[in-house]
Formats: sequence, C-alpha cells, structure tokens
Amino acid sequence: RWHMFFSDPDQVTLSAVRRTITNVGENHIEDLLNLRICDRIGTGRPKEQPFRFRKYKAMVDQALRDPISVKMLQINGDRIMDITGEKPGKKLGYVLHALLEEVLEDPGKNTTEYLENRVADLIHTDEKTLENMALEGKKRQEEEERVALSEIERRHKVG
Repeated sequence: RWHMFFSDPDQVTLSAVRRTITNVGENHIEDLLNLRICDRIGTGRPKEQPFRFRKYKAMVDQALRDPISVKMLQINGDRIMDITGEKPGKKLGYVLHALLEEVLEDPGKNTTEYLENRVADLIHTDEKTLENMALEGKKRQEEEERVALSEIERRHKVG
C-alpha cells in the first residue's frame, strides 16, 4: 500500500518521513526501502541507490534514532520533585540538564541510584550555578546531536 512513497529529500521534510514510518511501521520501513531498490534494479535504472535515495535513507535513520535529550535519563522531573519536594520551575530544568551533561560525559552514570544521589547534591546548589551547569549540558547535547547526525550522513555517503 505504501510502496509508491515520495522520496525526494529536497522536497520531503523530516516530519513527512516520520509520518511514513508511522504509516508503514518501524519494523517494515527497511523492507519498504529495499523494495524501492529492487524496483529500481528491475526497471533497469542506471543506479540502484542514487544520491537522493541515500539522502532519504539518512533521513529515515535520523527519524528512527532516539534524540539526545533529558528524556534519556533514568530519572525525570516528577521523581526529582518527589525526592526533593521542589516545585515545577526553572530550577528543575536546570537540574535535569546538569544531569544530562554528566551522563553525556560518562554514560555509566545514567543509573537511577546515581542520579537520585546527585539530585540530592544539586538541589542545594544556587540557581545561577545550576543555570551555568544546564547551559553546559545544553551545549554538550547540541554537539552530541550534531555529531550523531553527521555520522548518519557519512554512513549513507550524503554528507
């Protein structure tokens, strides 16, 4: 049903790729891409995987991969509020981004036990220091995201 999808990366957005993945299913998207390759071979096209198709595959990989964000932490804002009694607000976000910075530096720290202990320390830090730590976490997050996307493009030979 979905085999005639539009795949020009100059005109298709990442959200359109996500919709295609949702329609087809994550477990079937690779089969759909392989079908496109087989169709190109069967119809005698000169290239089975032209640049635009490789670029589309890179977009699929970008859509499928988990984003680097505070959501990947083994703790969330609700748990931090339970532990500390803190109310929702900027300080909570700063703590989450500070934790993200630590986890990006050392993924082994992404355990519930470590993060809960670290929250107990961070919550007593003044808001300005937490804000600076959070900014470092956001910068690191953006850099990690950029590196991950560059790797996807390199792997598909489109970057």
